Amino acid sequence: MLQHEISEGFLRKVGRNYFMILTIDGQRQQRRTGTAVEVKAAEMLEDWKAQAKSGVVEEARLRYEAMRDEYIQKGGKQVQESILRDLNMFFKNIRISAITVKKLDEFRTWRESLAQVVEYRNETLAKEISLRIQKATSNGRKKLSPGQKEKIEEEATTWVDNGVKATTNRRLTVLRAMFNFLVKRGTIQKTDVPSFPIANNVDNKRRGYLDKEDMDKLLKILPGYLHPFVRFLYATGMRSGQASQLTWDMVDAKVTELHVPGELTKNGEDFTLPLMYRDGMPMFDFVTDLKKSVRQPHEPIFDTTDFRGQWRQACAKLGLGIDNPETQVYRGLRPHDFGRTACRNMIKAGIPQAVAMAISGHKTDSMFRRYAIMDKSAVQEAFEVLASK
Repeated sequence: MLQHEISEGFLRKVGRNYFMILTIDGQRQQRRTGTAVEVKAAEMLEDWKAQAKSGVVEEARLRYEAMRDEYIQKGGKQVQESILRDLNMFFKNIRISAITVKKLDEFRTWRESLAQVVEYRNETLAKEISLRIQKATSNGRKKLSPGQKEKIEEEATTWVDNGVKATTNRRLTVLRAMFNFLVKRGTIQKTDVPSFPIANNVDNKRRGYLDKEDMDKLLKILPGYLHPFVRFLYATGMRSGQASQLTWDMVDAKVTELHVPGELTKNGEDFTLPLMYRDGMPMFDFVTDLKKSVRQPHEPIFDTTDFRGQWRQACAKLGLGIDNPETQVYRGLRPHDFGRTACRNMIKAGIPQAVAMAISGHKTDSMFRRYAIMDKSAVQEAFEVLASK
């Protein structure tokens, strides 16, 4: 491993805390210790010297690209293409020592001012306002007053702007993960990681879910061949893309269980789903269908032909979404909202969270809580139960 020429180095107190000064290969460098304790700072200086001598530390010359490649290649991490594109463009050939809080603030301003981001934001805002007005005037309600419309526009603007901030947050979070990965590998010190300006109170979580009434209305409009698929999504909360990949060979010989492989689950773990009630009655339409006819092992369980198109049309007719067939632009209730619906229904039915998380595939409480959004009726029912005690 490459050896470096290292000076003895020294400490300098600036304000409350100590800084370390070390000359590596003729280049004078300075690092924060983050401590006001001299003994601790001295130990950190010795550690830095040892690492620098052995060539572990890449000093301030380490650039963004090297950090990114180490994170992706050696860490085996996957980064969304759009996130990586923005980071690559802004931080191209920048030394990681130059990625300061100020630079990160500049990244947020730059990213949220990009023409495509501004265009997407404006298009999204127009659709969000239209959708909210449509919902507010559905079911025979009268036209909105100027004040009501203004409030809807303000709330929609805040929601959409929070969405833009949230997407920038995700990019900063990935960059922070790159820094932290280098810290774990000993390439840089923890004190070399800048404070990341993650925007707080950015609540743009989707809250869409299906009431039983809306579900029944959708089934009346959707083609009959899609009913088994839609009922399955409603009951399990499985993502439509995953459910469409379920095949008959995943069902056991007695047609009592569905064995879902980890590659199709949210948490990457195999999952067994019961198909029959304890009284022997089938839970899902396709169970009866399977018993009636012989199916090919690798044949999909569900017919999902034109599911997205039919879904959008049905939601648009019911005022649950806005669909523009010409531009293929849709905004409103999505199949993904089945997951939120299932989580909410399970908690509302009194199913323990640990069991509900096993079914939904969520690994963490925080992610499950994002899905298990309670509606007013659930709170009402809970208080009625308490009041009757």
